[in-house]
Amino acid sequence: MYEDPQKILNYLPIRKNKLENDYIEHLWNAFLALETSESTGKSFSIMPFHLLFMLALQYKILRISQIQTESCNLFFCGVAGRSKDVLLSDEKSVFDIALINERTIPEIFQLVGLDTKGIKSIKDLIDQRNNTLAHAKGGIEIRPEEKVDKYIKTLEAIQKSFSQINQDLINTWLYDIQGCEDAEQYLENNFLIYRLTYRDFSEIIKILLGAPQLDFDQWEQVVNKGLELIYDQTIEALKIIAKDNLDKDKVFNAVKVLEENGEL
Repeated sequence: MYEDPQKILNYLPIRKNKLENDYIEHLWNAFLALETSESTGKSFSIMPFHLLFMLALQYKILRISQIQTESCNLFFCGVAGRSKDVLLSDEKSVFDIALINERTIPEIFQLVGLDTKGIKSIKDLIDQRNNTLAHAKGGIEIRPEEKVDKYIKTLEAIQKSFSQINQDLINTWLYDIQGCEDAEQYLENNFLIYRLTYRDFSEIIKILLGAPQLDFDQWEQVVNKGLELIYDQTIEALKIIAKDNLDKDKVFNAVKVLEENGEL
C-alpha cells in the first residue's frame, strides 16, 4: 500500500508567509491536477511533488541554521560560491536555500545525525528526477505512486533525526510558558519562528500535555490548538493521559475533552 501523497504537507510549516503559502498551494494544486488526470499527464505529477519535497528540506535547513549557525555558515561558505552572502544573512528566506546545488543540499543533514543511508536516499531522489524529468530527454515517470512513497519515507527518516532538536525545544517551551498568560499565542509565535511542521507539533504535543509545568488554562489552550491543527495526534495524547497519568485532575480533564469530542 502506497503512502498518501497528502502526507507531504505534514512536513511543511504550520505557519508560513503569504509568498510561501501561495507557492505551496500552487505546487500542490498542480500535483493534484496531474495526479488525478486520466491522460498521460499523471506521469509528470512527480515534478511539482519533487519541488514540495525540496521545499520541505529547505525549511529543515533553515531550522538547522538557527541552532547550529556557525557550522551551517561554514557549510554555506564552502558550497554557495557567489551566493554565500545571501545565505550568511540572518534575513535569508527558505527560497534562498535553493541557491545551493540541489545535490549538495543533503550533506547539511549530517549536522543533525542523518546517516549515510538517509543522505543517499535524498540524493537518489534528486538524481532520478534530474536524469528523467528535469530535461527534454524523453523520460517519464512510469510509477509515480512508488516515487511518492519514496519521498514520504525519506522525509520521515529526516524527521527522526530532529527528535533531539524537538526535545530541546520542548524543554525551552516548558520553562518559558510558565510565566505566559496566553499559551496559544506563545505557540503561534514559535510555530513561525522555528518553522515547525505538523509532524514536529505531533511529537511536541504529547509531551506538553503530560507536563506538570502547565496550569489548567495553559493546558486547555494547548489542547485547543492541538485539536485545531493535529486532531488525531491530540486525541491520541489525551487517551494516553486518561489511561496512564498519575495526576487525577489531568486525567479528569483529558476524559472530559475526549467525551466532548465523542472520542469515548
